[in-house]
Amino acid sequence: MSEIKQIRRLQLTGGSTYTVSIPKTWIDELKLKKNSEIILLKNRNGSITLFQEEQNKKNHAKATIGKKDSKESTRRKIIAMYLSGYKTIEIKTNGIEISSIHKSAIRDLVRTTLMGTEIIESSSERITLQVLTQLAQLSFTIALKRMYTTAKNMHEESIEALGETDSEHAEEIIKMDDEVDRFSLYLLRNLNLALENVQVLIDSGLEKPSDCLGYRTVVKCVERIADHAGLIAKKIKYLKSPIDEKILKEIEQISKESLVVFENSIDALSKRDYIMAENVATSVTKVIEKEKKLMDSLKPHDNTAIIKLILEDIRRTAEYSRDISEIVIDETVQSVIVES
Repeated sequence: MSEIKQIRRLQLTGGSTYTVSIPKTWIDELKLKKNSEIILLKNRNGSITLFQEEQNKKNHAKATIGKKDSKESTRRKIIAMYLSGYKTIEIKTNGIEISSIHKSAIRDLVRTTLMGTEIIESSSERITLQVLTQLAQLSFTIALKRMYTTAKNMHEESIEALGETDSEHAEEIIKMDDEVDRFSLYLLRNLNLALENVQVLIDSGLEKPSDCLGYRTVVKCVERIADHAGLIAKKIKYLKSPIDEKILKEIEQISKESLVVFENSIDALSKRDYIMAENVATSVTKVIEKEKKLMDSLKPHDNTAIIKLILEDIRRTAEYSRDISEIVIDETVQSVIVES
């Protein structure tokens, strides 16, 4: 764009309406015209953002795969297009049949990972996916809450399975991570779209484009917490014997406290509560101190190495909760300071 900043004066039109003119060069470059609809967004920082009303242009994307493309490479291409906001995703080959391995990988991806996506066309050389989920049906807050609940349940059940040395239960917990990943990709897709389209921003329940940056970090933190819950479950099968009862109780207590700070960090986020977020950050330090104390007290044993790794997973849950609270602190600091 030829210029990105100009100063214009507000003009009073009639008795109650103010107008501001826009440079003609900007109008031409943005392809606006007379009677084009413009959306005005009042931001919390006192600024006003203007958006042109337009439909999302990312309707259709195509990706070509070949015999040398691995399953993971194909998955990455499709996920990248999904995150970019395309409504229709077409996977095709250059005149050869899509292998059964690739077909299976695509079906599994749609079934387990890409929320609101279905295969609407499938042939020997082409598979077409359609993203059907409407943004307004599931606001950002609701989707994040469901993601948080699943991650929290994974952690709780992992500790329960640990106490019972239940490998079968652990395997079921590991599968729950697919649901967290589904919500994670769905939310990241919406955040990417919200940065480009103000209507998506509003439908998602967010107030300004900069919210997307903080919330992207929050989503990744919740995803990582679920990953660590899954790692706890995966380690259960490596235990040589049931964990000593006294040590187990201490693990359960530290785990409980880490989940409390996790819950409080999400509550602070939803309420935009600076004080609550500060308390979370303080509480995390106490959880880490207890984890370190137990870690240092462990004596050499067949299960010691596994227990230390599990304690690290629990500590990471608390640390990611602190990261969430710091996002809240950054976003709400204006509520507790006086500008001069």
